[in-house]
Amino acid sequence: MAKIPQRKNISAQTAAKRIEEVEELKNNIDESIRENSANVVEISISNILPPKFHDRRWHDKLAIIELAKSIEAVGLIYPIVLRKVGENFERVIGYRRMEAYKYLGKETIPAIILENISDETAILLMATENMQREDISVYDETLALIDYLKIAMNEPEEIIEKLLVRFKNNDAGTIQLTDEEKDKRIQMNDILKKTGKIDISGLLNRLSMLSMHPLIKSELSASRLSFSNAQAIQKISKNEDILRIVLERVIAENMSKRETIKLVAEYVDKTKIKAVEGSLQEMVKTIAKSLNKKRMKTLSSSDHEKITELLKKVEEIIL
Repeated sequence: MAKIPQRKNISAQTAAKRIEEVEELKNNIDESIRENSANVVEISISNILPPKFHDRRWHDKLAIIELAKSIEAVGLIYPIVLRKVGENFERVIGYRRMEAYKYLGKETIPAIILENISDETAILLMATENMQREDISVYDETLALIDYLKIAMNEPEEIIEKLLVRFKNNDAGTIQLTDEEKDKRIQMNDILKKTGKIDISGLLNRLSMLSMHPLIKSELSASRLSFSNAQAIQKISKNEDILRIVLERVIAENMSKRETIKLVAEYVDKTKIKAVEGSLQEMVKTIAKSLNKKRMKTLSSSDHEKITELLKKVEEIIL
């Protein structure tokens, strides 16, 4: 994903104004579609470029097929939204609809063309649309919220994530925030409240998702795994073989949080037992190796028999 050129920080008032303008634009688009007053034109799909700065990270192929069947039956109710970029067009809203049209083998698609739309407005509009999707997963929604904060506040994603981590550490009592960071937290909270999705505390609670194992994030993004189950499964993420087994069972059996925690605990115990067994095996090998023929000759016959018998018993227990 291309990075938006870095610019000076903007004020909370400017961020609020930018959000209001995008919300008004989105409402106008929706209203014009509902009233059939939108200027809809057929655009060649081959002339439509993906967004420069943001795109969907995952999509449900089955959902796109279902959408394609619906479009084939009743037609496209909501056209996609594009903006002009040179001789081509850039998609702003309508990823799933366009993919459904491709699935149906269509060469053109109905679209609304936005004129003179800046990069910032386009990506904020995309982020707004993403957050309003009915099929959005908790993981994708979290990424969309971070995108939304990034554009609304005119800050790079790494700065937003760094601030969120500091807020989380502050809540845990491990650090103190600067006055500037406190102001940023208030600004972020105000922006998030406008989305109607979550506040800053809720977003901080989800922050651990960003550092989870890629396999877990993939299942979260696909809405096949709940956040609470993902938190439990992350505990065994260092062993990818076990992780795959647990993920498959949790998803296939549609396990609850309690069932998932119990399953994870079982595998954690098995892993500990195997680690102990491995240590004991190495210990026995070391002892046996140290008892070379020379040392064994110095032992009495009874001591020799005792050591040999003990080693056999230890070997029977751990092997």
